[in-house]
Amino acid sequence: MKTIIKKMCCFICSFILLIGLVGCGKTSQSIDKKSNEKVEKTKKYNKELASLFPFVEGTVLRYSGTLEHMHTLTLNKVIDGDVLKLNFKGQIEDLSEGETKKDLTIEEEYIIDKDSVKQVKSWQSIINEQVVLKLPIKKGNVWKQKVIIKGKEYEAETKIVDISKDEKNKNMVKTETIVKGIKNYPQNTYKEIKVYKQDKGLVEFTNTILLEGKENEKPTSMEFGYHLFEPEKSK
Repeated sequence: MKTIIKKMCCFICSFILLIGLVGCGKTSQSIDKKSNEKVEKTKKYNKELASLFPFVEGTVLRYSGTLEHMHTLTLNKVIDGDVLKLNFKGQIEDLSEGETKKDLTIEEEYIIDKDSVKQVKSWQSIINEQVVLKLPIKKGNVWKQKVIIKGKEYEAETKIVDISKDEKNKNMVKTETIVKGIKNYPQNTYKEIKVYKQDKGLVEFTNTILLEGKENEKPTSMEFGYHLFEPEKSK
C-alpha cells in the first residue's frame, strides 16, 4: 500500500513539475514576444527611407559607367538599432593591368534615422558627409545643409526632382545636389545627381569631376557617372 501511495506521490509531483515547466515556457515566450514588440515600437528610424536600401548582409551590387568604369560593393554590415546603419565595402576594377599605384578599395556608409538618410562615408562625391534623402519623399522637397569640401565650408542644396516606379513597380527617387562658389567647375557650381531604388539603394550617380591639366593650366571639367548593373532573370 505504501508503495502505491509513494508511486502516486511521485507521479503527482512529476505532473506538477511538468505543468510548471510548460507554464514557464509559455510565460517566457510571452515575455519574449512583448519584448520584441517593444523593441519594434522603440525603433526610431523611418521604414519608408529604409525600404530604399538593401538590408541583407552579403548583398553584392555591381556598377558600370563612364570610360569603362566598373566597381563592386558588398553590404558588409547592418546595425539595426534606434538608427539603421548600412556599411558597404568594395573595389574599383583595375583597368591599368596592375600599373596603377592607387588604392582601389572603396567604402560607403549610411545612417537612417527618423526623417533622413545621411551618407557619412563616400568615395564618389567631393562631399564626404551629407544628408542624401529627407522626408517627405515627394517631388519638389528641398533641403539645405552645411558641407565641408577640402576643408572649406559651403552650403549645399538638395532637391527631389522625380519620383517614379520601374517596370517591376519598385519605387525610385531622383535627387539633385548643387554647391555654388567652387572654382573651376562650370559656373563655379558643383552638381551631382543620384537615383535610389527600393531594396537596391543607389542605382545611378552622375557628377562633375575635374581633370588636372598641364603645369600652369586650369583643370578641365568632365561629367562622370555610373549605374547599377541588373541582369535580367531568365523566365
